[in-house]
This record gives sequence, structure tokens and C-alpha cells, in this order.
Amino acid sequence: MAEQGSPDTATVTASLLRLVADSVPALMAYYEVDTLRCRFANRRYAQYNGWTPQTILGKTVREVIGPQAWEMIEPQVRNVLAGGEEHYVRTQTLPDGTERVIEVDLLPHFDDDGHQLGAFVLINDITDRWVAQRHIRESEERLRKFMQASSEGILFHRDGVFVDANDALLRLTGYAIGDLIGRQTIGFVCPEWRAQVAQRIQALDEEPYEAEIFHRDGRRIPVELEGRYMWQQDDGHRMVVVRDISARKAAQQRIEFLALHDPLTELPNRLHLNQFLPHTLAQARRQRQGVAVMFVDLDGFKPVNDRLGHEAGDALLCSVSRRLRAAVRESDLVARLGGDEFLVILTDVGSPNDVVRVAEAILASTCAPIVWRGQSLEVRMSVGVSLFPEHGSSPHELIRHADAAMYRAKTGGGGCYRIAGHPSPEPPR
Repeated sequence: MAEQGSPDTATVTASLLRLVADSVPALMAYYEVDTLRCRFANRRYAQYNGWTPQTILGKTVREVIGPQAWEMIEPQVRNVLAGGEEHYVRTQTLPDGTERVIEVDLLPHFDDDGHQLGAFVLINDITDRWVAQRHIRESEERLRKFMQASSEGILFHRDGVFVDANDALLRLTGYAIGDLIGRQTIGFVCPEWRAQVAQRIQALDEEPYEAEIFHRDGRRIPVELEGRYMWQQDDGHRMVVVRDISARKAAQQRIEFLALHDPLTELPNRLHLNQFLPHTLAQARRQRQGVAVMFVDLDGFKPVNDRLGHEAGDALLCSVSRRLRAAVRESDLVARLGGDEFLVILTDVGSPNDVVRVAEAILASTCAPIVWRGQSLEVRMSVGVSLFPEHGSSPHELIRHADAAMYRAKTGGGGCYRIAGHPSPEPPR
């Protein structure tokens, strides 16, 4: 028996229930099943709908939330009255006109005999979360639109595994999106670049760098890669911009090629020769090998140029260049010095007789006339030869002796070769 003047157990329990209910952040209420009148509401639920915990009691659901909201949730309420459970998200307009987003759970309440007595209402205001998620969705949508509008390839990966890619990347690589998603990005990188790419990813490096990737057909594509890490809570994924630099690389290679080659014949030029010949002589000196330098000058080039014009002369020079290149080995060098003068460097020469055979092959290469626009262009060559180390140990000495020998061949009637220090075409013994 409770002592006189002290609250009974039921009163204490009710007080504690009220205290707990008013302290939790959720909105809670209880409605009886027959009348749909509110029998309990915590302070947050009542105030949320413009009532107090006292004034809300006895009000129907429709009276509490208003006719517009009632029309919205009536189907869910009917389902709970039939014994079902409901979970849904909807907007809520507060009495002051503020729009909120709420997450609602409706749970039927049964007695021990299974008779339904009422329904519990549990509501959480998820406006902040919903707004944040909406901003994320909008941001993702903007990013997706940007990805698709970009002419540069863009991919996303998480821990090195493809997550997404835009159409520009698919066009660049020839793959469909289904071929990429779920696969390791490093597998599309050419082998010699994989260590660098992996290191950049590991270091979270965001500086652009060059690499090569595979097209679906197996060819290599030079690219510039630029990565950015994008963090979402504790989870991050990497966005990589993939720029096709094939045109840039081709232009760069062309510039580098033209720096060392004659633009007309595409043979090595003087600059290339000045790099090649000293290196070749140094190697021959170490390995005790022979080198031959051949100075080649065309006989009869000027009349062709004067009679038919520079276009015919250019065609003649290009044809002679191809024939010279075909007369020597891959390891040998054929360079154009300018005009109708060429220099041939024979490497790893075994004996002077080997040089003689090449000189005769060069002369024979011009025996067949060159046809240009239906006209037969006839030209011969004068060839002067110097040998390393017999005729000099430096590029300057060897070229000078070969030039002098070529001049003797030309003054002797042309169409022949001469070896430095010998009036006849015979090689030194």
C-alpha cells in the first residue's frame, strides 16, 4: 500500500513515461483504433502539429494533421487499421508554413487476445538528411552532365576498380561501359607504365602525367592522366581525366624528326650526321672495327633541274635517296648534306673489298632511269670513299678525304667511285 501523501506507482510510471517520451528526438503518438482519436502524444509530436500535449488529446488524426495531409496518408492509415504496418516518407507543412520531410512508421497495437486497440505513430524529421542527400544527388547529376558534355575521357574508380566512365572515354578506348565496370583500371594501362600509374594512385597525386593505355583493338594510345580524389564520408573514389595526346605526340615526334632529318627526302641531315659519325667512330675504335665514309654527288642533276623545274629535281632526289637506302644495310647511315650531295656511313666494315661491293651497288642503283610524269630522268653518281682508320681518325678528316676522292671521280668523267689516296678504283691492299 502506498504511503498517504506519496504518489502511487501508476502515477510515477506515467510521469516517467511522459518524461522519457518528451526527451527523445522522435515524434510519438498513439491513436485508438475505433475513433482514430489521439490518446497520447509527446511534446515534440504535439508542437510539430501546432498543439500542446494536453490540447491534442481527443483529436482525430484528420484534426491533428489537417485535411490535406489526411488525404495524403489515408490509404496508409486504412492499412494499419486492417492490421498492417506502414513505413513511408512524406513532406509536412508546419503551422508556420515551413516545409519539412518526415519519415513515418505506423504500427498496429493488439491486446493479448489479438484484438487491435490502436496504432503507434513514430515520426523522425529527416529534412536535414534529405536536403544533404538531395544536394549530393544534384551534385552527382551535375557531375554526370559535365562528364557527358566533356570531350575528354573521364572515369571514376574506387580502389583501382572501375565505377563509371563517360562516353568520351568509351569512344577513345573502343570499350562499352559494361566492359569496364568492375574491372581493374591498371589492366588497361600498357605494362611499362603500370608501376608509375600505381605509384601516382597510391600517393594521391593530382599532377597531370603521361602514360599509354590500350585500345580495345590492341593499339596503344598516348594519354595525359590527371586524377582527383573525391571523398564521401569515409569512402573516397578517384576521378581521372584522360586526355588523348596522340596528335600532340605525333607533332612532337615530327618536330624532333625534322630537327634531325631532311624534310624533302626524310634522310638524316647534317645535325644527325654530326651526332652519328663521332659515336660510330668511338665504337669502332673500342671494338677495333672499320668504318667507311662515302661522299656521293649526282652527275647531271643540274640539267634536269634547269630543264624540267624544281619539282622534277625534287622527285629525282627522293628517288635517288630511296635507292641509296636500299643499297646499304639497316645499320648504315645515308644522309643528305644538301643540294645533290649525300654521305653514306658504312659501319662494322670487315675489309676494303666490302666497301667496293657497296660502292658498285650504289653506282648500279642509278643504272635504271627514273620515270617522272612519263619522262625518263637519267642520272649518274660520283662516289668518293675514305676509310677509318687508314685515312683519318676524326669525322672532319674522313669527310674531307672522301670529298676529295669524289672530286677525282667526277673530274674523271663521273659515274664511278674513287678511294682516297688511290687514282684508280682499286681498294688499298
